Amino acid sequence: MKSDSAIISFIDNFPVSASLKEADTGRYLVNNLYNSRQFGVSNPKDLVGLRIQDLRFNQPEWGKRYATMIERLDSRAREKKSHVLGRHQFLDDSGEAQLEEMVKFPVLGSRGKILGIVTYRHDITQTLPPSSLYRLYRNFYDTANAIKRTLVCLEIDQYFFKPPTNAQFQVFLLKAERFTNKGIAKFLGTSDRTVECHLEALRNKIIDGNLSQALTLLKWNTHALAIQSAAEDCADS
Repeated sequence: MKSDSAIISFIDNFPVSASLKEADTGRYLVNNLYNSRQFGVSNPKDLVGLRIQDLRFNQPEWGKRYATMIERLDSRAREKKSHVLGRHQFLDDSGEAQLEEMVKFPVLGSRGKILGIVTYRHDITQTLPPSSLYRLYRNFYDTANAIKRTLVCLEIDQYFFKPPTNAQFQVFLLKAERFTNKGIAKFLGTSDRTVECHLEALRNKIIDGNLSQALTLLKWNTHALAIQSAAEDCADS
């Protein structure tokens, strides 16, 4: 198994996170640089011999749940002897939230025995609309930190001299997704007047009160990220 240079070379040079584990023990045999960096490990070889449960996560409780989900997906791949798909929330070592799609498939020997599990992970966070990105961060952080990190991720933090509240930020993000005031009110279960009040409060927290410019920039950034993600998908295919 360890001498299969073709698989090892393929994983090492794969353009997204990839790894190979022993089927029985779940211990890593091969990791590429993309995979190890997501766990805060600079040298992929340092993961060799470890299991997903052995890794250190910034948030230990979340990390334990995540590791359990991964082990269950490994188990499904072994049982089916076929590829399986998964979608999981992930918090990398720098504290950035991701939504990842994962493909696992077993490496079979000549007699059908499963020798290992190959995993490919692809970050699809950039395909999320702004409001979904914010909800992703809310799964890991309190409101203030989730707002701050979402603003930074969307590259519009410099336009706010004072952070918005949770309700204001939701209105801002939905407005960027081209919801009407009435549509936002319905979505959030509030009144049109309340939405208008949130928009006015946002103007008082944005540099020069230029809400339209901030919304335009967010729409452009989101569109640019979507194009970038699509281009990366084409390059990977």
